[in-house]
Amino acid sequence: MGLLLFGATCISFAAVFVKLAGVATSVSAFYRLLIGGLALVSLLAATKNLPAFRRAMSWPAAGCAVFFVCDLLCWHASIARVGPGLATLVANFQVFALTAVAAVTGRRLPRPGFLASMGLALFGLYLVVGRNFAAQTHDFRLGVGYGLAAAVFYALFILTLKKAVTDQGRAGPMATMAVLSFLGAGLLVAVVGATGESFALPGPQAILSLVALGILAQCLGWLAISSGLAGVRPALAGLILLLQPTLSYLWDVLFFDKATGPVELCGVVLALGGIYLGSVRFADKP
Repeated sequence: MGLLLFGATCISFAAVFVKLAGVATSVSAFYRLLIGGLALVSLLAATKNLPAFRRAMSWPAAGCAVFFVCDLLCWHASIARVGPGLATLVANFQVFALTAVAAVTGRRLPRPGFLASMGLALFGLYLVVGRNFAAQTHDFRLGVGYGLAAAVFYALFILTLKKAVTDQGRAGPMATMAVLSFLGAGLLVAVVGATGESFALPGPQAILSLVALGILAQCLGWLAISSGLAGVRPALAGLILLLQPTLSYLWDVLFFDKATGPVELCGVVLALGGIYLGSVRFADKP
């Protein structure tokens, strides 16, 4: 349980570091994956497990990297437009995207309880952003859209990650995440070049923020979560992992003075509750 708490806390700061870096979406995603990949390979070398890196290379890993890059691009774009808290909250709707994919591929309808939990989460999201959605700026509406797109790509990433880890079971999650990080960084080189952005960083704040993003979130956070999931009941794991969007929303209020009233806070609680119930109580078993 301690590893899950540590991992969720580490990843909750990811959106904060993206915001503080103040660079283009593709650039922050590139440095996150490059620095995280280097940190993971260093850990593999320190544990004398570098051969696992070669074993983790596979076509499923390449497909997984594509979805991961799309997820990061959409999520980072959402952070820039609506802030770390709301972007992370919306992206956590991936549990419903996962169920939609399972329903289509497995040709089975979700349980009624799951649909109820989805309705609860959507009502919570409506309280946070939907009441005055039409009156919001174009950038804000676009940011919410990017967050929802991130949820879809994150769900696809989870599905392909499972395939990559299964196919390369001897490699382990550390080696698999290292390979995904480097493959994703390579893809983002092309994205940055195509969009005309620069890899140059504007100053020490951007450098420190991106180093922290790569090491704390991409490396340590993911490692702690993947290692901690094995020894914890699914319901407790789901509850602990909700610490990530909860803390991200709290950091947004504390660090960036996000305006939040009682209705919005109620909406956050309902959305998180619906996500939790959907992920561990009513979702179909695989």
